[in-house]
Amino acid sequence: MDKILLVNPRGLCAGVDRALRVLDAVLAHSSSTVYCRHGIVHNKKVVEEFEGKGVVFVEEIKDIPDGSVVVLSAHGTSPEVVEQAKQKHLKIVDSVCPLVTKVHMEAKKYSGDGYFVLYLGHKGHQEAIGVLGEVKGQSILISTLEEAKHLEIPEKAVLLTQTTLSVDETKEIIDFLKKRWPNLVIPPGKDICFSTTNRQWAVKELMKSSDFVLVVGSKTSSNSKRLQEVAGSKAHLVDGPEDLHDEWFQGVRVVGITAGASVPEKFIQPVVDAIQKQYGGVIEELTVLEEHVSFPNLPKEIESL
Repeated sequence: MDKILLVNPRGLCAGVDRALRVLDAVLAHSSSTVYCRHGIVHNKKVVEEFEGKGVVFVEEIKDIPDGSVVVLSAHGTSPEVVEQAKQKHLKIVDSVCPLVTKVHMEAKKYSGDGYFVLYLGHKGHQEAIGVLGEVKGQSILISTLEEAKHLEIPEKAVLLTQTTLSVDETKEIIDFLKKRWPNLVIPPGKDICFSTTNRQWAVKELMKSSDFVLVVGSKTSSNSKRLQEVAGSKAHLVDGPEDLHDEWFQGVRVVGITAGASVPEKFIQPVVDAIQKQYGGVIEELTVLEEHVSFPNLPKEIESL
């Protein structure tokens, strides 16, 4: 093989980076077992690494002993779950991404003002569950254009979206909704995360110079799966080098590599190393754009643990 092409931006976004720093800080400050409600992020290797450090991951608050320390995942949590945690006198530290918090605040504000909330997202995803948990009035979740075409919503309605969706995936749906309901309110500033948008743009550029693309990320990761979908038949989704297959590399001169927003660089590098060792190729970087966003502030609750 001639080349292994690493695209920038790839991997960790600012929100995930902050969530991982939150969980590490909680571990450093807590003298008791640290629990995490749901995977801190949707990445199998990240969760396994924290399990090795002693973090106990649970899906239900009822499974956490009263008075324990609990970190809420980066995807956001519904008020109902937070209330359950308070009733058990848990010490709560929320690692939610600030961009997800923005959508929570929009859902709370608009539903409080009597708007019907139309939410574009994936059914069952933790982020969607958390946001819709803020809605006091009527709401509906849709995922496809076909579902949009069968909608009946009141004139006073607002459209919110999951942050990790595909820009291409949502454009056709949003265009249809705006044409069908001209009065549909869309809050200023797009809900789709800038990191998600940037990585999707970058992978499109990567495809132009690659025979095929590897997306490093877990199958549970919405944004990683969206990257794979953007690249279409030219992409494979892998957690690590153990998922590589020889037949993918037959006749390939250039392989492109990107990674979902929940993947630290230390989990991308073993994939690169395994490919180079087995198939050769020089390593090059393709910088499509640079990101300079960070969320340095951690929850003040950490200091009181």
